[in-house]
Amino acid sequence: MRNDHLTDMVVMLLETPFRRWHSDNKNDLLKVGKPLPFLSALAPDKKLSKVFCRSFNPNLYQQHTWLCGSHYIQKLFCWPCLLLGKMKSVWNTVGYYDLKNLSRGIQIHQTSKEHIHNHLGLKNLEKNYFSILDVVNEHGNLFKKNYNENVRLNRLFMEHLIDLVLFLGKQELAFRGHDENSDSLNKGNFRELFDMHIIRCSQEIQNHYNSIKNIFSGMSKSIQNDLISCISEFLINQIKNEIKQCKFYSIQIDDTTDISQKTQCSIIIRYVTDKSELVERFLGFHNVSEDRTAQGLFNLVNSVLHEFDIENKLVGQCYDGACVMSGHLTGLQARVKEVAPNALFTHCLAHRLNLVLQHGCSINAKCRIFFANLTGIAAYFHNSTSRTNFVDTIVGKRIPQFVQTRWSSRSKILHTIVNEWSGFINVFDCISKDPKSSSESICCTIGHFKNLKTFEFAFFALVFNDIFIYTDNLFNVLQNKSFDVEFCLRKINITYDLINKKRNEPEFLKLFNQAVTLTKPPKATRNESNNQSNFKILFYEIIDNILMQLNTRFQDTNKLLFLQLADVTKFKEYSCTFPVNALNNLKSTYPNIFYNINTLKVELEVLYSDVKYQNLLHIYDMVKIIEQDALKDILPEAYKLFILILTIPSTSVSKKEVSLASKELKPVLEIVFHKFV
Repeated sequence: MRNDHLTDMVVMLLETPFRRWHSDNKNDLLKVGKPLPFLSALAPDKKLSKVFCRSFNPNLYQQHTWLCGSHYIQKLFCWPCLLLGKMKSVWNTVGYYDLKNLSRGIQIHQTSKEHIHNHLGLKNLEKNYFSILDVVNEHGNLFKKNYNENVRLNRLFMEHLIDLVLFLGKQELAFRGHDENSDSLNKGNFRELFDMHIIRCSQEIQNHYNSIKNIFSGMSKSIQNDLISCISEFLINQIKNEIKQCKFYSIQIDDTTDISQKTQCSIIIRYVTDKSELVERFLGFHNVSEDRTAQGLFNLVNSVLHEFDIENKLVGQCYDGACVMSGHLTGLQARVKEVAPNALFTHCLAHRLNLVLQHGCSINAKCRIFFANLTGIAAYFHNSTSRTNFVDTIVGKRIPQFVQTRWSSRSKILHTIVNEWSGFINVFDCISKDPKSSSESICCTIGHFKNLKTFEFAFFALVFNDIFIYTDNLFNVLQNKSFDVEFCLRKINITYDLINKKRNEPEFLKLFNQAVTLTKPPKATRNESNNQSNFKILFYEIIDNILMQLNTRFQDTNKLLFLQLADVTKFKEYSCTFPVNALNNLKSTYPNIFYNINTLKVELEVLYSDVKYQNLLHIYDMVKIIEQDALKDILPEAYKLFILILTIPSTSVSKKEVSLASKELKPVLEIVFHKFV
């Protein structure tokens, strides 16, 4: 009975009057309504010396809306008087249960003034409560509806922003410009693209953007920087996961100088993914201005690669640029080999040999100034079609193919200038005298004209042009015959000998006299009559520098003889005569990678003899076939050999660049935008 006591509303009201209840509890009670229990107790009634038992009729609750009951007390009460009554009566204190006189008692009570007053008060109270409740419910429903609609519009708007971000990422376009003021002509790719795109969106999206642009426009510098950081972090994590899953990788290090004149060292990793795709991934720029020694550069390489199992996975290394010139190159690659013994030093086919040699010679201040002036001439014509027209008119008549010359190829520029020295002097003279030339063109023309009249510039042009003829030929051989290592070795040695044979006085005098013919003899110093000795020292220094670079750069080429095992153009030949020397070279070069050399030989013999693989164009095609036909488990050693060969930069130039995985990056961008909305 105790539980009935605790849950019986009538008993609770008898113990604590309604006026003393908390407002929230009052609202809850009105919301629940009056209790309508079935009264099971029987009421005795005597008539003619006989006893009758009367039972309660629950239909009375429907006939009299004010009537309620107590399950615990088993009596009837008046609900309005119980809640609001100020005068005590049987209907709001002890309860009524005289079933014999119930109809008479109900009639008397419901016609009383106190009951009618309390009943009206309860109706007003219930009316006010339910009106407020309806308003609250309606407001809540409206709020939810507006909120859901706002979320829907936000998502539609964010989808457009995300598409713009993915587009810029895929096209490798910068987000921000240097000047993003409202009156700037160029607001940056992201803002310009958005301004063009938003006016082509639906009117619904435009109206929503106009309502939120003062709160969130998505165009601020902080948001763009967060987007750039988000994409950068995503790509770096993606690259790191790929590197950790690949079998081998090689590194390529180059340098550049930014606008603040700080030397930035770039690090690129080359590898074959677990899906057999050959890729080259850019890991970022690193400032090496303070320490460009071999030890400093090694510390940088080790800090970047230590998490990628450098000891076992690094199989190739190549370096270009002034920060890794030959003076430090030997020490750097030797230190890397101490940590990663499998890291062969090779020349990367992605870099022009002449440009690499130029960087190495830039240790000499005079050579550095010469190449800067030469680059300035190329930029001078490349940036203006009107200036190029002068060259085409004056020089192109004698050299028709010069019209198609690419100004980015410095060896071609140098060769053309040397062969058309007087023609370029006429070009600069015509530009300086042309009344249509701008002041900027005239100033630059005067500088370049003076350089062509200088003996030192002419001498350097002749020397490097003479050398670059040989190195250009070598570069073409390395590009086209990279798997024929024996032929490449012979060509390297021939080039080295040809350049070395030029290191004599007759060759120097020949170039010196040619420079005199193009300009005029150099001014003599006080101690020397013709100043030849200074230029002879420079000549020998350049030759020695080039020879040292060639010797250092190709010192491990003889260890690459195993590349011939993957020469698909010779598979038919190998089916008859297996390249045993190349297999032995592989065993000696990578003894701790290829343990089952006999298994590898059997797998290669099967591939060489299969007609299906004898007409392929590149070993990369072979790798893709193994991936597509699920042959990794059947040819594990051969597959391992092929991806190692592809990983080495001296085999081929990778065309797979870092790309944005839209399906993977889109959820990340949604989280970033959700942060701001």
